[in-house]
Amino acid sequence: MNRLTYDNEPALIAWAAERIGVPLFRMDARAIGQERNGVLNAVVVFDGFTSVDANMHIASDGSSRWLTRELLTAAFAYPFLQCNLQRLTGLVPAKNIAALRFDEHIGFRREGYHPRAAPDGGDIVSLGMLKEWCRFIPRESLHV
Repeated sequence: MNRLTYDNEPALIAWAAERIGVPLFRMDARAIGQERNGVLNAVVVFDGFTSVDANMHIASDGSSRWLTRELLTAAFAYPFLQCNLQRLTGLVPAKNIAALRFDEHIGFRREGYHPRAAPDGGDIVSLGMLKEWCRFIPRESLHV
């Protein structure tokens, strides 16, 4: 059974960084983890907070059973309801087709293309989600 965890954020952030290849998150990084039988299978990291926006990073163990509605609800409730942000930003390497498809499937929309913006010299696609586009938070909570 999956269980959300908010304990030991430094360990959650390190687990996510290792899986998605982010060498270092910003100092304001916050994380939500999900465990199955006591073993992490997904972590969502938020960083780069402003008064209206934050970056969102999603890491998984690659298994077929990590994505749950409970995780998605928590992952979007935190920035949109608890922090009252108006949008989220995702920055994805253009060559990571699976991540781009996943982000678009959960509601992010492509906003820009950034040649040679990745640490490895590759291109980056920027995606965004506005609070009112998010289908994982209650409609009555939308006060935009």
